[in-house]
Amino acid sequence: MDPTQFDRRQLLAGGGAVFFCTLAGHRLSLDQPADVAKLAAGVPVPPRVAKPDGAAEAGAVTAGAGKKANTRQYWIRAEQVKWDIVPSGRDQMMNSRVRGRTRFPAYAYRPYSANFGSPLGPATIPGPLIEAEVGEQVVVHFQNHVDVPTTIHPHGIFYAEEMDGTYKGRFTDPGGFVQKNRTFTYVWEAREDSVGTWLYHDHGPMDPLPVFKGMFGPLIVRDPGAPSPPDKEFFLIMHSFSPVATQLNQQFACVNGRAYAGNTPTLRARVGQRVAFHVIALDDDFHTFHLHGHRWVDTSGFGTEGNPGTGKALDTKTLGPGESFTFEFVEDNPGRWFYHCHVFSHLHMGMNGWYIVR
Repeated sequence: MDPTQFDRRQLLAGGGAVFFCTLAGHRLSLDQPADVAKLAAGVPVPPRVAKPDGAAEAGAVTAGAGKKANTRQYWIRAEQVKWDIVPSGRDQMMNSRVRGRTRFPAYAYRPYSANFGSPLGPATIPGPLIEAEVGEQVVVHFQNHVDVPTTIHPHGIFYAEEMDGTYKGRFTDPGGFVQKNRTFTYVWEAREDSVGTWLYHDHGPMDPLPVFKGMFGPLIVRDPGAPSPPDKEFFLIMHSFSPVATQLNQQFACVNGRAYAGNTPTLRARVGQRVAFHVIALDDDFHTFHLHGHRWVDTSGFGTEGNPGTGKALDTKTLGPGESFTFEFVEDNPGRWFYHCHVFSHLHMGMNGWYIVR
């Protein structure tokens, strides 16, 4: 390749093949495309999925699920969607065009009305917010319409073993291997020790490729005794789209399924408003969330009576894969601000966006 044709993003993403994992007997690397459906065809159906027993049968509702007065129910379907990572075609931070293909067949969660009657919106990356208060039962009716077995696995909230949503080889429960056109109902409990910002994602037999194709979303458990919700609340998931999942020829560092300011979420608030950021990391890297022009107090445990936190002012916070945190402040600084990952290669591969305060 002519060195003059090697742009900044290719330079930052360069370095050769990176070994990632062995999946379904095949060695995969982040920079080499993989055929997820072909790989899935080689995975045997676990015994309890092939011959389920009564209450564990895929699609069966656990006794009592959805019948409690304090129950929240969700109907969520996994669907394939043509996803554009950079719909504007431009990087507003650098005022430049983003070269190369940016569309690929993603997997995404889509919310539906009761009994999958009609969609409540498009399939999105991340998926719909799952929300509960302490003391509530959460019932998630999940239907798989993609061409590989998938699941929903939650973080933070309480659940019994069969509601884990995780593939475990021959020990897998039906909820850990939801085949195409099948439905499974997950039942979780929002307990006091579940208060906080969490996430959910696929944890089926092709994990992590469906996650890398977009199957993840935010989950929050609220304390009903806490102060009223903030005026503005933002849920941001820091992740990557790599060739192994997208079959594109470059990697994108993303926030909520998009890359580069002007494509990632543009957040808006006004002076005097209470603003909360819920930040999640979910890929193969560590990230450092940084917000320009603002600080927040690190409570390291949501400021509970038993865990008041450090009280230290921060403007940057490091997260590992699967970690999340929340911070809140009263807005007092108008302007056009950046939020971004402070890992510089991630910043310049698109993990940045605008926060506009009037």
